[in-house]
Parts: sequence; C-alpha cells; structure tokens
Amino acid sequence: MKVFLEDDIAKALTPQVAIDALRQALNEQAAGLVQMPPRQTTDAGNDPAGLDKQHGANWLRISTAFLNGQGVMGFKAMNRAAGLGMRYLIGLYDIASGELLSMMDANEVTTSRTAATSALGTHLLAEPASRTVGILGTGVQARALLRCYAMLRDLDDVVVYSPTPASRDAFVRYAEADLGLTARAARTAEEVTSASTVLLAVRATREPVFFAEWLRPGMHVTGLSSVRYDAREVDDDTWSRADVVVVDDRVNVSHSGDAMSIASSGRFDIDHAAELYELHAGRVHRSGAEQITLFKSSGNAMQDVALAAAVYRELHDVGIGHDLDAFPAVKPYA
Repeated sequence: MKVFLEDDIAKALTPQVAIDALRQALNEQAAGLVQMPPRQTTDAGNDPAGLDKQHGANWLRISTAFLNGQGVMGFKAMNRAAGLGMRYLIGLYDIASGELLSMMDANEVTTSRTAATSALGTHLLAEPASRTVGILGTGVQARALLRCYAMLRDLDDVVVYSPTPASRDAFVRYAEADLGLTARAARTAEEVTSASTVLLAVRATREPVFFAEWLRPGMHVTGLSSVRYDAREVDDDTWSRADVVVVDDRVNVSHSGDAMSIASSGRFDIDHAAELYELHAGRVHRSGAEQITLFKSSGNAMQDVALAAAVYRELHDVGIGHDLDAFPAVKPYA
C-alpha cells in the first residue's frame, strides 16, 4: 500500500491527466459501469460541556464509488474543523482482490477534479463560438479552473472580479504570464457578464453572487461552490431562465443551498436537469446559439476515485510514494 502526500500528487496530476481521467470515468458511467451511493454528511453535535463554542460547525462527509470498468473502488473522507480548515483523504482499492492500493492526501485531487469537471461541463455546454470568459473569484480554485478551461478552448479575453483589487490584479498577471492569455480586471461583479461564458469560483456564502438580470441570450454560467445546504451561488431565476441545465450529480446538487432554494420556490425541478455523463455522451446538448445554459457542479465520489486511480498509476510506475506493504492485513475467513 502506497501513501501519497500532496507534493507527490501535484507532480502527477496535471490538468491533462485530470481531464483524461474524468472522461474515462464518464464513459464508464454512461455504460452503466459505475456504482455510487449518495454521500453522507454528518454535522458534529454541540459540545455537551460547552467548552468548544465552534464544535457544532464541524462536519464529516464520506462518499464512495466503484469504477467497475477500471476495476477500482474507493472512498473520500473530508472534514471541516471550525477555525482551522479542511482535510481531505482518499482510499483506493482493487475490486478483485480487495487490496488497499493507496491512501492519499486528497486536497490536490479535490482542487483538480473540481476544475476538470467544471471546465469540461462548460466546454461541452457553452456556445461553441464563445471565446470570452468572465470569472468571479481569484483563489486557487479559480486559477485551476481557468487553467483547465484554457486547455479545452481557445480564449480571446478573460475578465475577472474579486472585491480585493490586489487579488484581481494578481489573477490577471497569472492569466497572462502563466497561461499566455489576454486578461483584464473588472471593477464590479456584474462587469464579468460582458463575457459570453461566466465561471463562478468564489467561496459560497448564504447569498447568491450571480443574478438572472445579468443574463443575455447565448450566455453560459457555471457554478461550482454551493455544495452545502447553507451555501448559495446563483439566484432562483437563473435556474428557471436557463434553456438547458446540466449538473454533475443530481443527488449531490440537490443538497446544495441553491437546489434547496429552487425546490422551496418552485422555480426549477432538479430532476429535470441532465447529468454530465449524458452531456458527455451526446444525449443532451445546446441546440442554438441564443440559448442560455447553466452547468452546476458539486462533485462526486466517481470523480475523486477516477483521479485517484490516475494518480496511483502515474506515481506507482515511477516508484514514488511511501510503502506500507500489505496494510491493512487481510483477515482470512475461518
């Protein structure tokens, strides 16, 4: 069993590796070769002794997937410690033998799969002639997303907004110097909608950051940050105004604050949204240049396990990783 640390994974998990791994997994899903039960998120109860005032804000999420075409299965565990941050862990197994192949720090995997999934969904759904992109957000996830999307589509112009001027200026320098793109900073969030494709890569809060009044014919919007029930990204009318809505996972997206809001308001039924594997397989698509489209990603275990399997193959073949031999030990049936 190999243990891979974040620095090891960063060497192997290039955008191309991530996109290729995701495409392979989507092909398996379209062929009915993926098993993926709903993920489970449990919030910690209040500290009985009242010693930790933020204890109730902590939570643990477990998700699992079987990729039967590749012969691997795995789980991802992620948890939040209030005031400290997040931790991500993936366990990857061989289905046939039950052997634990690897345990890996999944922070880099999470960033990469979010970027690859959102970039691929955007590329497949946005108007093919669209070459301009607006981004709300300037953090690590925004950079990873733009890097992936620029590999899938030639871009003529990038416009970015952050409420912090220094952050948006730094993002412009990254887009130009590291990615070779033409980029500029916006003074307001609405200004990014001058682009025909808008990517939302902000840390979601309780209020939407994108509004239907900003929509224009032919525009595409991608959201990737509203995952928990208390997080919002796009307003309800954006869902109802979109001609085509695609999500990466209906069940997981239904637990987001955005989906709960549209369910409450009746503005859109999440069961009417197509899933990414259907878009990838050509079963659903944009049918006109004037259509408004929306792609919503909340992540799933299939994506995590697919990228973890790709990391394992890349690093195992070159002998990178900390070897713990046969861990855990198999317990034969009596």
